[in-house]
Amino acid sequence: MTVPPVGIESVHRTYRELGGDTASDADLVRRVSRRVEVPRDDHADSFILHAPLEVLARAALLPWAEPDARPVARLRLAALVARYEAQAPYVPAPDPTGDGSPTADLAGALSAGDLEAADLAAQAVAAAVAPADLAGVLGDAVLPSLAAAGHAPIFLYLLPRVAPRAEASTAMLRPLVRELARFPHLQLEWIRDRPSTGGSPAALDAALRTLPALGVPGSTFISPLMHQVDRDVAPTRLGPALAGVTPAAARTVLLRAAARAMVLGPAQHAPYGWSHALTMTQAAVAIAPRLADPSLGVAVAATYLTGFLAALATESIPGTVELDSPGGTFADALELGMRPSAGRAWHAGRAEFDEIRTEIVSRVVVRHDAHLIKYTLACLDAMAADPEAGNLYLAAAATLLAFWTGPGPDGFESDDPLREVVAGSAG
Repeated sequence: MTVPPVGIESVHRTYRELGGDTASDADLVRRVSRRVEVPRDDHADSFILHAPLEVLARAALLPWAEPDARPVARLRLAALVARYEAQAPYVPAPDPTGDGSPTADLAGALSAGDLEAADLAAQAVAAAVAPADLAGVLGDAVLPSLAAAGHAPIFLYLLPRVAPRAEASTAMLRPLVRELARFPHLQLEWIRDRPSTGGSPAALDAALRTLPALGVPGSTFISPLMHQVDRDVAPTRLGPALAGVTPAAARTVLLRAAARAMVLGPAQHAPYGWSHALTMTQAAVAIAPRLADPSLGVAVAATYLTGFLAALATESIPGTVELDSPGGTFADALELGMRPSAGRAWHAGRAEFDEIRTEIVSRVVVRHDAHLIKYTLACLDAMAADPEAGNLYLAAAATLLAFWTGPGPDGFESDDPLREVVAGSAG
């Protein structure tokens, strides 16, 4: 499925429909989410799959942006809706007449691969379950799934960050659920018989730094990357090392390793490989404490990172970061490329840390790419949870931003409807 491009007129028309400049951020996001909660009928491509996640991540980033970036950042939400709705037809909303447990109905529909029943149950769950409780209700059922590119944990993680302000619709679960039901056979297997004790944070860190370089298994899609380690590497190397490690301890080890991969790993995998290595891993380990069995979230998170490292790293990612600073401003460093940008952020002192973080966010929110949006938010969350490694996550965010900053008006694609808007605002 190819999602057609949309023009600037369509973006402005959609923005007016959403309330335009008179709508508060909360109202804008609420209206956007209501329009993105309606699934598409065909198998989702990357844009359609990411749309609910992008809404949530953009909503969370808006308060961090400089005032000058906010008008275009809000237009980006309208552009997302316009492009999302350009893909027809809508899926008719089933009549929610189920009389059983919404959660049980949803788990059964996912297992059976029944898209319509899953959509029906998802609507019932959205109406009955508070956003903060959604991960606890659904996490154990959906975490082993690699359908929807393994992105279910990201939705369960991001929704409560936005929903308490009544900005986002829980029913945005619907498009994701349909993709989970479309491929019920895509599952992680090794986690079913994983050991329960004997590991440690140090052992987990060592295991991640001594993984075999398996190479890309014909495709960089999520499922083949994870199935490649599911057969042998995860049960023999990863399982014993992480058994019994708490979610909090695992989070520190896993997310620091994922950030180092972005900063030090092969640059060509930055936009879709190393970005997912952090966002998917972070989401799974973050929702782990809400699960009936928190170790499931830890195991899934560690498997995600292992899959990316084994496939995409040609050699072990160093356990420490050594970067030179190019000097000058962060804007100067961006002009020099990925490594200088990372080095400038890595060496940011306390007085300029917040300034560079705000500049990164303000440059990111006017861009179109969902992966960049998700990743920047993930880095901000990691900084808050692990301030000791704040400069590492700042460097990681700077690295991905620098990847997307290139030729053209600040590196924007020629079919981006807001290309000239952003170029004009920058000038």
